[in-house]
Amino acid sequence: MSRLALGVCLLMLTAPASAQDAESWRDSAYRLSAEVQRVRDSLSQDDSQIEEIARRAGLVVSATSDYRALAQEVLDRFDAVRRRWFGSALPGAAGFRITLRSGESWSFGRRTNRPQSIAIAGLPDADEALRQAPFVPDETLGDAERIVQHLLGEYGSLMMASAPAAIRDWLRAGMLLSLAEDSRRERAMYSLVTGVGKAQRACVQGDAAGCAHALGIRRSADPGAGAAYYPLVRADLLLAALEQGGEGAWTRLIADQGASAEQGLAAAAGIPVETMLLRWRDGLLALQPDRGPLDLSAAGLILGWSALILAAGLGIARWV
Repeated sequence: MSRLALGVCLLMLTAPASAQDAESWRDSAYRLSAEVQRVRDSLSQDDSQIEEIARRAGLVVSATSDYRALAQEVLDRFDAVRRRWFGSALPGAAGFRITLRSGESWSFGRRTNRPQSIAIAGLPDADEALRQAPFVPDETLGDAERIVQHLLGEYGSLMMASAPAAIRDWLRAGMLLSLAEDSRRERAMYSLVTGVGKAQRACVQGDAAGCAHALGIRRSADPGAGAAYYPLVRADLLLAALEQGGEGAWTRLIADQGASAEQGLAAAAGIPVETMLLRWRDGLLALQPDRGPLDLSAAGLILGWSALILAAGLGIARWV
């Protein structure tokens, strides 16, 4: 049973069964609300001793004992990566706090060990600041890189809350910042080059209009233009536009809340959509392997040995 449910049950059991007047009922409701809030607070806050470790450019990293040695590296990596896409922008004026928690287990409604946690906060980190406190498996927090990927995934969700509705609807699957960049880019590249739709093939050949249709930015007048790329490819395009636009890209993206996805992407990148699409395409195509699984020398060696074995087999067959 969860602590929240347990607290509610205890209050119900201790409440008098007889009818109450309006004032008594109001007092009971206040006590119940206070208990519910207390239990919620105990669930959202780490009971372990968490300490501030370092500050950098308006960010603060705090950690419990298991993660203190990694805290400074986590802060440096997180700040460097988020500035690539968001500059100095924050999810809200009150700041934010993201706490990753692990190591907690429960038995019969009681905590059997204290959790460990690491948190990144953006100042001023006021009472009304946006907060996330997800539990994560212990094994995923073994090094700074994986911690940063989890933090970035949560941070991207907080940032997207302020994006124009058209961008959120167009993106579908969110920013996918929890994926490692190399993995995301590689998947986007393979989606680009293996697309079989007419617009997708045109995009690979350098047709910006084909890219716009395949990415869901602008519908083609051609009824046979074909299907669109996966949502992951859209996330890669958005991040490319933010990186292209530099420090003020995110601020420009959210400035016009009524803008279309095409207008928002162009504003973020600071260049026309057609130019942005072709630069994005060129960047992905540059990630293609420079040779196939076998080079010419290896293929020649295999063919030579195959011919030798075949000839030997034919020679033996003549004497059988």
